[in-house]
Amino acid sequence: MKQQLKKNWSMLTAISITSILVISACSNDTDTSLETSGTESEETQEFVFSHFFPSNSPMETEIVQAFISKTEEVTNGEVRITSYPGNQLADPDGHFEAAATGVADMGYGVHSYLPGQFPLTSVLELPFLSETSSEGSQIMWDLYEEFPELQDEYEDVIPLWLSTSEPAQIYTVGQQVKSVEDLEGLRIRSPSPEVNAWLEELGATPISMPMSDVYEALERGVVDGTVGPTHTLLDYSLKDVVDYATVGNFYLTTFYGAMNQESWDSISEENQNAIDDIKGENMAQVIGESHDNQAEKAEIAAKEDGVEFYELNEDEINEWKEHMQPAIDEWIEDKENAGLPGQKIYNRAVELGSE
Repeated sequence: MKQQLKKNWSMLTAISITSILVISACSNDTDTSLETSGTESEETQEFVFSHFFPSNSPMETEIVQAFISKTEEVTNGEVRITSYPGNQLADPDGHFEAAATGVADMGYGVHSYLPGQFPLTSVLELPFLSETSSEGSQIMWDLYEEFPELQDEYEDVIPLWLSTSEPAQIYTVGQQVKSVEDLEGLRIRSPSPEVNAWLEELGATPISMPMSDVYEALERGVVDGTVGPTHTLLDYSLKDVVDYATVGNFYLTTFYGAMNQESWDSISEENQNAIDDIKGENMAQVIGESHDNQAEKAEIAAKEDGVEFYELNEDEINEWKEHMQPAIDEWIEDKENAGLPGQKIYNRAVELGSE
């Protein structure tokens, strides 16, 4: 396969198989046994869905469970899915490979945890491309449908969806950021090389870490701030440890939902057609609406807890853009040097965002 595997998949496979055997054992005790992952019985097929979001996160309760319920509905119960949230079957950066290699039937995660593996998808992590998750998710799916080179990044799986978060903002402890100069020397948690690049252009020191580690890093003073979507203030309780939010719609976190090719092929054509109607663009919009709603709740909750918000005006944003442009140019040049349509896909993303 095209992607380089980075984890000990034999260990993960053992974990996955053990989990599935537990499910089968419990089912046998009640005389309602289902076949294990990807195998057909007379009426049902059972599949395993792996992701890193907590079990109480809207990503699990509103997105994964919505997909599971809708899939069961449109297939008349013939396709059933069991979700394993909270990294039960893979590490945070392992859910795509888990799906691609068959450790799980489906995976859901963040592209930026796999730097370099999705070079064109990362265009949505460049600054100022969208103001909402719904818009960003639509842009992401439109780009996927329009660019074969972007489709190649998913050749090992069946994409269930591609989507984005609501725009990310800057959150800091102790020092409010209103200007580019205010970022000078601050240690800011970053999710990806793309964000690292423009943070460095702004004079900050990017510190790479997954979102699950950010609360403790902020609390202990390991970092002075973080960048991330607004919903993280609530979903990861960051509102309890930050003092300030700088609103500029700086980038979008991108997400994948992926299914193992052999698992997909095991589904009947009739049920594949039924699932086709609910995955892809449809799920991208479901996710977009969920993120936008959660972002609104998170902002309200953060303000109630005393987090002070500062929204950059148009003139200020133009100044930030000027400082961040070299990072955009570098991203485009890097993709063009690799034989990819960096300029074309960036221009199209900008065009879609302005429609």
